[in-house]
Amino acid sequence: MYIGEILSENYVDIKPEDSIGLAIDRMNEFHSPDLPVVKDGDFLGLVTEDSLLAAHDDTQSLRSLAVSMRFLYLYEYQHIYDALQYMAAHRLAILPVLDKENHYLGIITSADLLAALNETFGNTEPGTVIVLELGKHDVSFSHIAHIFESENVRILSTAIREIPDTTKVEMTIKVDKQNISSLVASLWRFDYIIKSTFNDGSPDSDIQERYDILMNYLNL
Repeated sequence: MYIGEILSENYVDIKPEDSIGLAIDRMNEFHSPDLPVVKDGDFLGLVTEDSLLAAHDDTQSLRSLAVSMRFLYLYEYQHIYDALQYMAAHRLAILPVLDKENHYLGIITSADLLAALNETFGNTEPGTVIVLELGKHDVSFSHIAHIFESENVRILSTAIREIPDTTKVEMTIKVDKQNISSLVASLWRFDYIIKSTFNDGSPDSDIQERYDILMNYLNL
């Protein structure tokens, strides 16, 4: 999903000739510590609440003061993962978005980004989250996918995180089924370590129960 697909419908920008007081009011209205300063379609930078509150006269214009602005933005054709990394690195609540000709298009908010990520990760669909623990050099997507396919389970999303100070990784997989007993048994049969499962429709989702399922499966 591209950044340009999730532009906020409810946003405001300010002009360099607007007063400091107006800018502060707009920040309070939209609950944002930053606002984009725009002039004739050109993005001039992000003005911060801290810099405005430090001013002694809020009737003066932004242009009249040496207000420091953060020149931070991304382009509409960049991926939402870029936005996630960029906003986290710069601690942004809003992110200005430009087109390829550097014209200002609008902003995305952290809420817009969260909703887009939720959709991208398949969290809008019911199902189950499975967390596997694997060696860094033992990750075989094709083999894991084959196991899921053989159990008629569709993978909605995957993510991998390195476990600090180990040679292990966590693979988090969202699937479209809630009853995954047979899938868990198959994973155990191939010696995959299942750290946890979530939202699988059972009253008590723990690893011991999964192990018991495997034992019952093997004793059939």
